[in-house]
Amino acid sequence: MEYIIITNNSKVYNFYKETNEVLFYQKKDLIDLLEIIREKIYAGHILLSDPILSTLDNLDNPYKSVAISKADFLGEILIRDDSQKKMIDSAIKIAKKLPFRKIISDTEEAELEKYRFIDLNILTEFIKRLDNF
Repeated sequence: MEYIIITNNSKVYNFYKETNEVLFYQKKDLIDLLEIIREKIYAGHILLSDPILSTLDNLDNPYKSVAISKADFLGEILIRDDSQKKMIDSAIKIAKKLPFRKIISDTEEAELEKYRFIDLNILTEFIKRLDNF
């Protein structure tokens, strides 16, 4: 399945921009990014990677990258299934309850680089599985 990557991580953008469609939102935080993803899901795209799970393991990480379907399935039977909408809405609710979300400007560059790399690794591992599916 073809996919789009939505990210606020420059390392992900630079790694994938030549080979994949990447929507890069440099100044967006986790909530902003999830709301952008929600718009795509409500337009009929499908979540291919978990929008919140890796965030729970990395509460301090300000970067998030998510894969969604390239095609929208608005006219398909999948749109009648509200599970995609429920999943992204739940992810936003969970994200808003997270106890700690660092503001990127308050974090040292070395620490930010570590977070960028973690986010890139999580996405890369997912994409390897997706490409082999």
